[in-house]
Amino acid sequence: MTDRRRASRPRTRAEFLSAEGVLVVVRETPAAAAPAPGQPPAVPPNPTEGDEVLLAVWDDGSVSALNGHVDLGTGIQTALAQIVAEELDLTLACVKMVLGHTAAAPNQGATIASASIQIHAQPLRLAAAQARAWLLARAAEQLGVPIDALDVRLGIVRVREEPARHLSFAALVAGQRTVLRLDTEAKTKRPEDYRIVGTAQPRVDIPAKLAGELVFVHDMRLPGMLHGRVVRPPYAGADHGEFIGNTLASVDEASIAHIPGIRAVVAIRDFVGIVAEREEHAEQAMRELRVQW
Repeated sequence: MTDRRRASRPRTRAEFLSAEGVLVVVRETPAAAAPAPGQPPAVPPNPTEGDEVLLAVWDDGSVSALNGHVDLGTGIQTALAQIVAEELDLTLACVKMVLGHTAAAPNQGATIASASIQIHAQPLRLAAAQARAWLLARAAEQLGVPIDALDVRLGIVRVREEPARHLSFAALVAGQRTVLRLDTEAKTKRPEDYRIVGTAQPRVDIPAKLAGELVFVHDMRLPGMLHGRVVRPPYAGADHGEFIGNTLASVDEASIAHIPGIRAVVAIRDFVGIVAEREEHAEQAMRELRVQW
């Protein structure tokens, strides 16, 4: 069944910021991270791309939540959605995570260990808490009651003493576009009030894996797609030393001339790569290419 929710439509950052019927929370592009010993150099954010989008609450009740990391089997797609759903008092099914999408998600560096939750979930949690506060304030204004007279549950804001008087999140953002800059002092939920975080929830990435859908980049099949393999230098795994990048003596391309479909052999300092039309031929060429180091 096709998911027709607005949160499920592929979008660029510009499309988030120009859409109607939405509440968007953004943050200013952060400065590049300082170099760390033993870590690969980080690709700095690009300020010319504009503010980074963290969250979007749509007028159909769905929510887009954006994070720069990717789910490598650790379940962060589910865990991050739990954090957002908790702060907004929504069900997990209402939240659509956008992970590692370079045209939309914030630049949060490499996906490393527990940093996705401990560090890089924090802006998303604050954005959800800020959006909830804005929605409550708007509901209080439209219902003509103080904010502390309201309750919110499952995306519905009700007057506590008059439950029949209520507004949905969808109605509160309909017909307008509101863009909020992230408030790093936004008040988040107390852990003792949690309903979703800390509870067992079905992993949202598992059904596609069980069904054999296109989940990983190596599952993709595109017209004219080529395959690549890398021939590793003898010091693979070392991260320092004058020899790194300076040990390649020669590459004998004739040694793989008998393998069909070889498109290119790429040698850049100590990087040796093979491009082929078929994956098994790239694998064969990787094994048979004669290289002197």
